[in-house]
Amino acid sequence: MRALLLLLSTSLAAPALAQDITSETQTVVITGTPLKDTAARLAECIARKCPPKEDIDASLAHAENQLVAGDYAGGRRTLDKARGRNRQYAAMFPTQVSDLLRARGRLTNLDGRVGPGRLSQIESLEALKAGLDHGDSRVLMQRLLVGDEFANAGRVKAAESVYRKVERQARKAGRLQVAGYAMLRDALVHGIIASVDPAYQHTARQKLARIENSPEPELAEFREAAKLVRVRLASLDKDPAALDQAIAAIPPRSPDKPLLVYAPAILEDQATLPFGDAPLTSTDNGAPEWIDIQFRITAEARCGTCRYCATPATSRAPGPGWWRLR
Repeated sequence: MRALLLLLSTSLAAPALAQDITSETQTVVITGTPLKDTAARLAECIARKCPPKEDIDASLAHAENQLVAGDYAGGRRTLDKARGRNRQYAAMFPTQVSDLLRARGRLTNLDGRVGPGRLSQIESLEALKAGLDHGDSRVLMQRLLVGDEFANAGRVKAAESVYRKVERQARKAGRLQVAGYAMLRDALVHGIIASVDPAYQHTARQKLARIENSPEPELAEFREAAKLVRVRLASLDKDPAALDQAIAAIPPRSPDKPLLVYAPAILEDQATLPFGDAPLTSTDNGAPEWIDIQFRITAEARCGTCRYCATPATSRAPGPGWWRLR
């Protein structure tokens, strides 16, 4: 179960984009507002009892700065207090209040507080429903995030029920893009489970086939995405020919942004990592652990060499031609 939860949480989270490291000497320009300035701006806003929109904007800006500075607990406190001041305005400002609650849930999830994070996403959904039509795409997409939270907690049946409900509602409202997201998430979750429980492989393939056989032009990009998930399933059969066939079915892409389609587990040999067999957990100060992994993408869209790069306590400059995954 623990391995399944890790797979689900990393696969359904906001995508970790590979970073192309092409030069060790390139100039990097960093822009932003200092932490003390966002703190002062928020304090001034609260002191003059600023309108909810301003309060939420200032709170989100400061909490983001606290997150960047590594003050996870401080960021949570900022959003908790903002929630207390503004959640009653959901009917008047549904999207702004929802944004605040969604951010609070994501920050809570960063260090493994899955239960409170899920409740925040449900609260974000309720905020949208307080001021928007229930068939609005923003309401439906937030409901998908609630389904993701169930999946991350290992409650797969609950997640599947949410995804199916969103698909039905989206089709009824004529929002086929949202329906596509719901179908793809459902297939992805079952594909992830199939990687640890072969009994789910047939169901996962059926869900992918539903997407691949969909006739609607609006679902074209989801049919392409389904091919990527099918590569994951093909890799489970330990059949190189089947895996090559699944990879070949993916349309060519720009060489400027290599697409990693298949890679074996990179943490199989934990003895090579500085923390050995120890799990990644929150530290005493509430900040989550993380690691950086560098890897190369081959011409066949597979993962070439992978290597450990860094943890919060260490840092290693990535070399040219490597991509980074955190």
